[in-house]
Amino acid sequence: MAVTEERAEARYRLPRGATPTRYDLVLEPDLEATSFVGSEEVALEVREPLDELVLNAVELEIEPGELVAADGAVVRVTEVGLDEEAQRAHLRLERALEPGPYRLRLAFRGRLNDRMRGFYRSTYRDAEGVERTIATTQFESTDARRAFPCFDEPDLKAVFGVTLVVPEGLLAISNEREVSREPTGDGRVRIRFADTIPMSTYLVAFVVGPLEATDPVDVDGVPLRVIHAPGKGHLTAFALEVGAFALRFFADYYGIPYPGSKLDMVAIPDFAQGAMENLGCITYREAAILVDPAAATQDELQRVADTVAHEIAHMWFGDLVTMRWWNGIWLNEAFATFMELLCVDAFRPAWDRWALHARSRSVAFEFDALGATRPIEYPVRSPEDANGMFDVLTYVKGASVLRMLERYLGPERFREGIRRYLREHAYGNTETSDLWDALEAASGEPVRAVMDSWIWQGGYPLLSVSAGDGEVALDQRRFRLDGAEDPTRWHVPVLIRHGAVAAEPVEPVLVPPEGIRLPHPVGAPVVVNAGGHAFVRVRYDAELRDRLTRRLGDLTAIERYQLVDDAWAATLAGAERADAFLDLARAFGEETDLPVWQALLLGLGWCDRALEGPPRERFRAFVRELVRPALDRLGWEPGEGGGGV
Repeated sequence: MAVTEERAEARYRLPRGATPTRYDLVLEPDLEATSFVGSEEVALEVREPLDELVLNAVELEIEPGELVAADGAVVRVTEVGLDEEAQRAHLRLERALEPGPYRLRLAFRGRLNDRMRGFYRSTYRDAEGVERTIATTQFESTDARRAFPCFDEPDLKAVFGVTLVVPEGLLAISNEREVSREPTGDGRVRIRFADTIPMSTYLVAFVVGPLEATDPVDVDGVPLRVIHAPGKGHLTAFALEVGAFALRFFADYYGIPYPGSKLDMVAIPDFAQGAMENLGCITYREAAILVDPAAATQDELQRVADTVAHEIAHMWFGDLVTMRWWNGIWLNEAFATFMELLCVDAFRPAWDRWALHARSRSVAFEFDALGATRPIEYPVRSPEDANGMFDVLTYVKGASVLRMLERYLGPERFREGIRRYLREHAYGNTETSDLWDALEAASGEPVRAVMDSWIWQGGYPLLSVSAGDGEVALDQRRFRLDGAEDPTRWHVPVLIRHGAVAAEPVEPVLVPPEGIRLPHPVGAPVVVNAGGHAFVRVRYDAELRDRLTRRLGDLTAIERYQLVDDAWAATLAGAERADAFLDLARAFGEETDLPVWQALLLGLGWCDRALEGPPRERFRAFVRELVRPALDRLGWEPGEGGGGV
């Protein structure tokens, strides 16, 4: 290990001399005083002689406690040194610990902050206009340490037994089901929850406040509820429908039962993210889960369905199996995005969710075509270094790359690889390469070599396709909007159809860095990136493009969209003349798909801005002629449904 890596390890990673196996937490929030007190007993395995323990803690007051050895011997904590900058608590001991099991007992107190991180307060106004307070949590990435002293790193998994002491009449929930409650004699109640599976600290959650819960929906033995502010119960039915579908869909897809005993989906009035995948206690921004289907648009319903499916996908991929360190957060989020699309496409096939994703993917194409783009995965020293991964490249490009791999391997081989990965690493932590190895073992394909070329370098390829005598040639180079030469190359998994008709068989092809030549029927059209799922741009020579434009009706909507989008991108990059794009656009006069028209109009709009005077008027006459059939079909009066072209 290099010296700089050693320093980063010491600065950002806790010592491994003692590791936790279990936390028993007791939290007593005071919503009026916006504070809390707590205590914990942490089961530790001490691996080497230690004269101090180092945990994560910040914005907490910690009282000196004690450690109890297996034989009952007590070692007192003589001093607690808090390093606010490093967010650590140094527990100095009266004598050194010898290796073995111990129980660490600490008491602490803190504030319910207003920064939507850690253990914080959220508010809403009730029907009478009175402000009501909720105590809730948001721990990802490293804010569990604001609620209790802990080993706040994803690979230091432990079982959590949570107890909440709260005023009677308030709803209190955590990751697991309630197993007991008893009055404390002072107007409060002590609620204990079942033990969790071994999991990372960032997935622990507890919520307390004047909230309501829907009646539970039984999903094959798993009770599913939505928790919400009073008066909003009528906005929960759609989320419950999506949640029940997703729980069944993922349990079947993964081949593993849901890893918790219940699932609460909690609508929080003040929430920084869209949602958070706490096991059994998913928290959401209200707008991401509460919706009235009778008044909502399809886009609004789709956003709720996407978010609910995304978070439930994490219950297995992210919670049951977790990245070892924050460099793996891209895979956590990219895979959940891929599974969200797969699930929602099955939930509402009429939405054609993958076709809608193609348009979102164009945004990722634009970012990734810049010379200053980043790899999907990169080294992460501090948790803050991973913040840059929460962007379009992680969610959209990452999901698209996984979809590309799934289409190349085939859905069954891909799913078997995912099941193998989850079975082998259940309750544990992994690196990205562990997933590639599982997929490689299930498929027999060189998945690690292929995917390393996609995640460790930025950008994506332009596949140039040309016709030969009884063959087609596929060559690749990096696509850059500035047109600069770039030596970056990939192993490109792509589907090819030797004909235009969408129902014809496709051939999975792995295009090597040096390109490839494939047999192809003389005079026939060829569709490279059949289905439109690979994260590539395709540029056909004039002859092959002409063959496709004569058969547009045989292509899928995604393939037509990608044909237009790729052509306009090549025009922007200077790899294609604008008049060639207009010739292509001319062939789409009978187009009926909205995303395809959006791609056409994007390019035509830019062309309009570049012209002035008589050329602009001639161009506008061309556009009017092109769009007239679509306008005649639509008419000028609103129709039922309000969508389509």
